[in-house]
Formats: sequence, C-alpha cells, structure tokens
Amino acid sequence: MWQLKTRFCGWSMLWLVLSAPVLAVPSDSVLRARFLSAEKTINKVDNQQAEKLLRDLHDYPLKPYIELEYLSRGLGNTPLVQQFIEKHKGTHLEWSMKKRWLMYLASAELTQPFLKNYEYGSDTLLDCFALEMRLINEPAAKVWPDVTALWVVGESQPKECDALFKRWQKAGQRNTDVVLTRLLNAADGGDARIIPYIRTLLPSNLQYLGDKWKQVIANPSLVSKQKFLPLKHKAERELVRYAVEKLVWKKPDQALAIYQRFESDPLVTKTQRIRMARQLAIALASKNDVRADKFLKMVPLADKDDLFLQWQVAWHLRRSDWVQVQKILHELPKEQQEKDQRQYWLARAMLATGQIEHGTQIMKKLATERSYYGYMAAARLGLTPALGHKPVPVTAQQYQNFKRSGSIVRMREWEAIGRPNAAKRELNFLQKYGSEQQKLSAAKLAFDSGWYDRAIVALADAEYWDDVEMRFPMVFNKEIQKHAKAANVDPAWAMAITRRESTFLPTAQSPVGAQGLMQIMPQTAKHLAGRTVRPEQLMNPNFNIDMGTDYLNYLMKANDNNLVFATASYNAGYSRVKTWMPKGQQLELDIWIENIPFKETRDYVKAVLTYYQIYNIRMKQQRDVFKPLTTLKVGELS
Repeated sequence: MWQLKTRFCGWSMLWLVLSAPVLAVPSDSVLRARFLSAEKTINKVDNQQAEKLLRDLHDYPLKPYIELEYLSRGLGNTPLVQQFIEKHKGTHLEWSMKKRWLMYLASAELTQPFLKNYEYGSDTLLDCFALEMRLINEPAAKVWPDVTALWVVGESQPKECDALFKRWQKAGQRNTDVVLTRLLNAADGGDARIIPYIRTLLPSNLQYLGDKWKQVIANPSLVSKQKFLPLKHKAERELVRYAVEKLVWKKPDQALAIYQRFESDPLVTKTQRIRMARQLAIALASKNDVRADKFLKMVPLADKDDLFLQWQVAWHLRRSDWVQVQKILHELPKEQQEKDQRQYWLARAMLATGQIEHGTQIMKKLATERSYYGYMAAARLGLTPALGHKPVPVTAQQYQNFKRSGSIVRMREWEAIGRPNAAKRELNFLQKYGSEQQKLSAAKLAFDSGWYDRAIVALADAEYWDDVEMRFPMVFNKEIQKHAKAANVDPAWAMAITRRESTFLPTAQSPVGAQGLMQIMPQTAKHLAGRTVRPEQLMNPNFNIDMGTDYLNYLMKANDNNLVFATASYNAGYSRVKTWMPKGQQLELDIWIENIPFKETRDYVKAVLTYYQIYNIRMKQQRDVFKPLTTLKVGELS
C-alpha cells in the first residue's frame, strides 16, 4: 500500500483551540480576510501558528475547512477525527474528513478500524484497500470474486490497486475468460484505449481478438466480410453481436445479412441471440420495417425492457392490432402493467375491441393523473385535466431549522466571499445524500433563492413530483407573455418549451451550441433576426425569448398549425419530422406520437404537451390542450 505522510501535533492544545470561549468577535470583513489568508497558509505554518489561525477565526462559518486541514496533520488521533466527522455528519465536510482518515488507516494498515468505518462501494481506491484488508481476516477464496469484479471493469483502475491485483493474479485468478470479459467490457461501452494493454494479457494465439475489436469499433461493417473473422474462438461471436447492434440503425440490410450468416451458429449463445433480436426488433420497428415482426416475437418476457415494450406495442398500434396489444400488456407482471403508458394503451385496446365498461374504468382512474397519458385519458372522457398540487411536506419550523443549519450558513458565506462553486457544493451534497427532509428543504431553498433550475433538479433527485408551483414556476412570465403574444403563439406553450429546454437557466448551453432559456442555435437566430447574432447575446433572457417565440411562430406556419408537429420540429428539426409522416395510411395522433422513431423527440413531445397543459391551468386559461389531439389523424392515404 502507498504510504500517507502524517504529522502529529499537541492534541491537548488543539482541543483548547477548538473549544475556547469566544471573547471579542471581529467584524465579518475581518473574519473573511483572516479565512482567506488561513486558507493559503494553514499547510505552510507550524502547529503553534496554525492554532493561532484557528483561534483568530472564532466561530466563522467556514472555519471547519481550516480545521479539516489542521486535523489532517494528525489523523491518528481517532477521537478528534471522529468528533469532527460526527459534528459534520451528513455534510460535504464529513466525507472530506472521512476519506482522508480512511486513507490514513489504510496506509497505517489499521485493518479493523478501516473495515469498521468504510462502506464498500463508496470509492474504487478505498475498495482496493478494503479488499486487501479482508485478505488478512477472510479466506482468499471468499475475497477473490470481489477482486475479479473490480478488475474486469472496462476502464483503468487506480495504480494503488496494482498490488492487490498482483496478488490476485499470482493466485491464478486472472484466467483467459476473465481477460476476455475485460476486453469485452472495454470494447462495448468502456474505454477502448485500454484494449492494447488487455491484448497483451491474452495468450499469443488469442491476441488477434484485441486487434479485431479495435478494427470493428472503428468500422462495424468489416464483420460483413466473409474472411474478416477467422472463427477460431467462441469470443468472436461478441464481435458479431456488436456489429449487428451497431449496423442495424444505419445499415439494416448489412446487419440482417450478418445475423442470418450466424443465425444457426452453435457458438452464438442464447444471451447473444436475445440481445441481437432485441436491438433488431427496436431498430426495425422504429423504421416501420416489416422485418421487425420476426424479432419482436423472439425476445422472452424476462428480457423485455421498457424500450423494447415501447416498440412492441407501437408496432401493433400502427397496424391497429388491438387484440395483440392487449395480449402483450396482459402478459406483463402486474407491477409493470400499472405504468401510465401501459394502462392508457390497455384501455384504448379494450375500448377498440368492445370492452367498453372495463376500458372506461381504466381511463377514469388514469384521468386523475398529472401526466401525458393522464391528460390524454381525461380529454378522451371529456374530464377536467388534473393538477394535483401538493406543496413539499416541510413545515415552517423545519425549513427555518434547515436554513440555520451549518451547511446552509456555509453556503451563504461561500457566496458572500464570491465562491459560487463552493456554495453550490454545500447544497448539492444535501440534495444528493441528505435525508428526505433535507432534500425537499434544499429544493425549497433553491426555489426561494431564484435558482429555479436547481429547485427542479432537487425535486427530481428527491423523487417528489407533486409540488407543481416549484416544478413549474411562473418565471420570466412577463417576458414570455410579451414576446409570445407579439409572435402570435400561446404563452403557455412557450413557457412549456422553455421549461423543457433549460429549466429556466438563462445561461444554459448544449453540447451542440444551443444557447439560453429556449436553447436557440446561433444560426437559427441569424435566420430569424436577419443578421449575425453572437452566442452571448442569446444569454440575455429577453432577447432569447424574442427569438424563441419567433421560431415557434415559424414552426407552426411550416407545420400547417399542427401543434404536435411544431413541437417535434423544435427538438428534431422540421425537415426530419416531415420524413416521419405516414405514407399510404393515416394514424391517430396519439399512435403517431408513440411511433416517433427518436426516443429523445418522443419523450420531448410528451413532456412539452404535458407542461403546456399545466401552464394553461397555472395561467388560468381555459384551453384543453389535449382535447383536439384525440380526434386528429395524420398521414397520406395515397
């Protein structure tokens, strides 16, 4: 194990420093200046000077960060370290100290305290130390499987794990199958850059597999060449599976030709066949390719995930095969049947096959939900769409206590000294790792502070969906009302688009260059404004909303005032949406939405329509967004 250098100091003196009574407390500005100075010097001064730095900070909120550095000089003093950890339990400071202490315990080979205080799976490096320590107290045969699981991941592990892996290797655990597993993990979703290294660990007669993986990752079409794979080892079938899954999206004929070549190969495993069938079914169904039907039937019930079920149902919806839709949904375990999406289509199938009473009963229950399918159900029954607002269950006293807690006091002080990232760290830690009450209080605080995007994310992290006012704030309402009306678009629709695009973060930027509240591309803004628009201009909320609402107006006109097509175009582009129009048939609009081939756009349309309805209610508008959608049909019969 690597050695951690530590220095011990006078702990009795430190105790006096940390517990000394406060006499005269300097002003905030003086304490802030002292903190900033201490931050730079605490690791450069001797113990006596360090203790003075701490005394001079009195009860300054950020003093624990200086204490953290000072205590780190003598991590062998377990009582003081544990006292610090306990005092700051449930905060960023707890884990900062605990990780340092655990690293010390590991370096000092203090096995029992380390294993007692470490929760396996929290940190890869510490996992390696934990496994080394377990080898002292447990039979090696019990530990090796966990070491193997750590080694086979498709990414490089910390160099400090090398000693553990060397022992594991000497014990004969790194066999060919284990190396091949890591090769596959690195190639298929891991870090392909480590393939050359993994290749050297294979027997010389199998090192060609590393070469083949590098080639196939760069060009999956190579597998279609008759002599590309020598077929000397069963592991080559993973290359076949990988190529089929990658090629089916852009070169389906090539993918199917490869699949058919290996369809009867006894070395293709059951798992590989199911994975290929699943991917072929999804990709071909999304393209409305008749060859999807074969593969949709091949996937066992236990392997039907949400995406597969989405396309299996959508395939039969497109063909108005309501009997098959019912059969698919009835086969699912009861807990899977309860999802809004499946309840909606089960009800639609029952109504279409004459089971009016049961279908209506399901629709009525679904219509009480605040969701895309709940609103669709309510519109079909002529019922009022539900809002179901329930404020976060945090009492006024609980909220006041939260705002006075150490984490929030520190957050405010980080803000006061101009360190927004450190401030965000304090709140984010509570949002991610805090108790349920802390997570909800953190969301409320973010909302009250005007950090609407963080409030929305915090509520999602807490899985609390019913505080409608916080999840769908009326922020930038004045600007949206003004520009939406000028552009002749519904303000509630513009608000819904903004909520989905940026969660109301004016400085939002996408990886492809979209900017601001409504995520406008500079080229789109140039087309709308008739002049070059700098990206930073789009960070101005007023200008961004002006451009965004003009773009909504343009898309509505381009799509013959079809709200759903215009919404889809905002996400995927007008020209692409045009290619999704059914040819030779007409589809009911809800069925067309279910068959949008891009998952991102399909989810986007459902979300925006839902948000649109919510904002209509919040703006006290009487429009039922979903009612006209229940009778629309799209597509060309000839």
